[in-house]
Amino acid sequence: MARLPPQLRPSYVIRRNALRKGILGPSTLWKVVAVIVLGRSTLKKVFGRHPEHLGTRTIGVGHVLTVAAATPLTRKQAKRAGISKSSLERDAWADLEAAQQPS
Repeated sequence: MARLPPQLRPSYVIRRNALRKGILGPSTLWKVVAVIVLGRSTLKKVFGRHPEHLGTRTIGVGHVLTVAAATPLTRKQAKRAGISKSSLERDAWADLEAAQQPS
């Protein structure tokens, strides 16, 4: 099934009307829609998932090791995998201690 051209997609039409009729025009309803449509991405950036900082440790003079989860799991994904923050921290500390052992 072919997709609609971008100019005919509902999200594009709503965004265009919000800009033209709301921000550039007098309609209060479209101004509210513009705030919702354009502010949603800003809210996702502020309140979205960020890398979770697990710990920082100095391992030598001028050397610092920071451990962070690159892509945080959703609660549902973590529950399915049986992963908790405490188990991640425990594993990270164990790996760090193993790396510091003299070989």
